Amino acid sequence: MGKPFSTSKNECDLKPVNERPIIGILSLDCPEIFSKYGKSYIASSYVKYIESTGARVVPIRIDLSKEELETLFNCINGVIFPGGGASLSNSGYLRTAKIIYDLALQAYDSGDTFPLWGTCLGFELLNVTTSGLESEQILEPCDAENYSVSLDFTSDALQSHMFGSESGEVIKILKEQKVAFNSHRKCILTEEFLADNKIAGFFKVLSTNKDRNGLEFVSTIEGKKYPIYGTQWHPEKLQFEWEPKEAIDHSPDAIRVGQYMANFFVNQARLNTHKFPSAEEEGKALIYQYNPTDTSQHTAFQQCYFFQ
Repeated sequence: MGKPFSTSKNECDLKPVNERPIIGILSLDCPEIFSKYGKSYIASSYVKYIESTGARVVPIRIDLSKEELETLFNCINGVIFPGGGASLSNSGYLRTAKIIYDLALQAYDSGDTFPLWGTCLGFELLNVTTSGLESEQILEPCDAENYSVSLDFTSDALQSHMFGSESGEVIKILKEQKVAFNSHRKCILTEEFLADNKIAGFFKVLSTNKDRNGLEFVSTIEGKKYPIYGTQWHPEKLQFEWEPKEAIDHSPDAIRVGQYMANFFVNQARLNTHKFPSAEEEGKALIYQYNPTDTSQHTAFQQCYFFQ
């Protein structure tokens, strides 16, 4: 695992390790194709991804009030903003994510480490939210859908929390093999990222990539101060999505990368000691209360959880 954050901001001060971490996964507004199932959804690959680390999952519905989100925030140990389809100008996904984002920053400033992770759309959301813009102005069209690439690491990668204590094998795989699966039509160009003082001051760039037309975009980031991480690419799909038309690498090396990324994030969440007031309340909140639906005939997601 990478170098841990600590509540005292001094990495020599060790914080107790949470052996029962619970990760919240934000749901997304259902597109028309899913409207008959519910109002929001979570792809089951994200749930399996987290459960593969020995953590449990609580779904975060996009219709929760700010007060409900604050209560839930104090019961869980980290949050994933997943990929999928939702507006970053006006959606329940955006509204809810902004509340969680602000809570995580406030918590860390008060000595309470609470990690966030954004994948694909979630990665874009982190940057849009950090920029302070009211729309997706920071994003540019690019050709990187169904596109597996190796990562172009920056000099900051080896000193990062995400990769700084890694043995080198995962970095070697990511650097030399095309295992980083992309599925996006918008991206944050490197030059525009670095020109935005708010984003460049908040995040380190750990890797970049070029789309099919040679446009260079930012592909992996982490907070300079805060335990916030993001990948424009999809580590969870390497293990848990099987649409044959998608160019996903399922090799043992790719699986190792996916597992490493999941373990890294959950290990960061283990530094947080939030918990539910009772076992009964915890049980009611867990994903076990819901059953996944087979959506493989409609989308690239094998299964999804739906919420009314």
